[in-house]
Amino acid sequence: MEKQRDTTATATASASETVHSDLGKLEAQADDPDFDEGSVEIEVELCLEDTRSIKAPTVRSVIDGKIMTYPDGGFGWLVVLASFVVNFWCFGANIIWGVFQEYHLRANTFPGATSSQLSWVGSIGTSSMFAVGPFIAPMMRFLGMRVVVAIGIVVCGSGMILASFATELWQLYLTQGLLFGLGGGVAFFSTIAVTTQYFLKKRGLANGLAVAGSGLGGLALAPMTRALITEVGVWWTLRILGICVLAFLAAIFPFVRPRIHGVKKGPIFDFGVFKMQGFVPLMLCAFTVTFGYLIPIFLIPTYATSVIGMTPSAAANLVSMYSGINIVSRIGLGIAADYLGKMNTLFGCVVMAGVSILAFWLPAHNEALIMTFMISYGLFGGGFISVFPVATAQVVSVERLPSALGMLYFGNIFGNLLGTPIATAIISAMDGSYTGAIIFSAMTPLVASLSILYLRFKIERRVFAIA
Repeated sequence: MEKQRDTTATATASASETVHSDLGKLEAQADDPDFDEGSVEIEVELCLEDTRSIKAPTVRSVIDGKIMTYPDGGFGWLVVLASFVVNFWCFGANIIWGVFQEYHLRANTFPGATSSQLSWVGSIGTSSMFAVGPFIAPMMRFLGMRVVVAIGIVVCGSGMILASFATELWQLYLTQGLLFGLGGGVAFFSTIAVTTQYFLKKRGLANGLAVAGSGLGGLALAPMTRALITEVGVWWTLRILGICVLAFLAAIFPFVRPRIHGVKKGPIFDFGVFKMQGFVPLMLCAFTVTFGYLIPIFLIPTYATSVIGMTPSAAANLVSMYSGINIVSRIGLGIAADYLGKMNTLFGCVVMAGVSILAFWLPAHNEALIMTFMISYGLFGGGFISVFPVATAQVVSVERLPSALGMLYFGNIFGNLLGTPIATAIISAMDGSYTGAIIFSAMTPLVASLSILYLRFKIERRVFAIA
């Protein structure tokens, strides 16, 4: 036994010496004009993965020519809290647009407005959040991250408050749709980029906790909004929500402290990320998967009432069920990404989203099966949102992550904007049958998963390896 302990101690010391030696060499390379920071970060991470027996408070990589430590905790958890709150209010308020739409239709707030015309407010809001993606990195470069976040907070809250003064539908398009979406997108991209700067080994968990805010937002804000509309009316509800957005996001603003200030040189738009190995497959997935992502969330309430015969309130609760399960899912998938590998987890959740649609929604003609579908889709449907940032960080260097995420999420615009209208057009063309729309919704994540499968085997050819 004593001999075994000596052997273990010797091996650990040897491994530790190797790591510190390698880090020393990497630090020495930092002055080399041909120094590749991104590859070194990956090299250091792999080196640390091979020496799990070494206990250290931080892990390190080389960024911008300097050795950088990742606390994997500490103040980083306050940064996660800040990102969680941003997701809660910015994504959550978009998810609950259906509550406003149902009220406007019932109260005939805008005479003659159809359900399709009203639905564009929600589509514009969601799409606008991702439209700002490519502009975030240049804005950070010229203004600094904290100034950019402050702009996002003000625009986001103001959009909701200004919507309370709308007298025509197009004014909601510009305020609750465009302004709120643009401001929310600026705040979201900025805070999610800061989160990755504090974590490496726990990056998946941290990001999962951050984006779980959107699920909790959808779960909590829907009943709160219904209650407020009943008590104070729709216009004061918008003002209260706008004030809450400004107050809560201002409260977490001190926690948004970047540790890396991004790429300081180069073109305004960093199209160089497209040349990085693995980025194009991620882009293809981002473009394709969102065409089907929102279809179940937006159409299930109507499907449940018209096909299954559920009451409107019971059908609306299905979306709340999805949001609640999604909270746990995003945290769980974040943890899975840390232990099973980013690409393995991303591929698994995208594939299972498509499989759950075919297995449970397509044959659903009773309440039990439709509830089973919402549970399964809640587990996997929005999983790519929590895993995408950490998977992207594995492909690009951390200081280029804002640019890379901006490009990736910009690809989401088309699916978020057009996916549900395409599905409703298919339903109309099939005389009210949902079969074609359901199959379309399932095929988009299944097709998107092929690009992730390709990338996964480019990174690691072994089938059961962590990648």
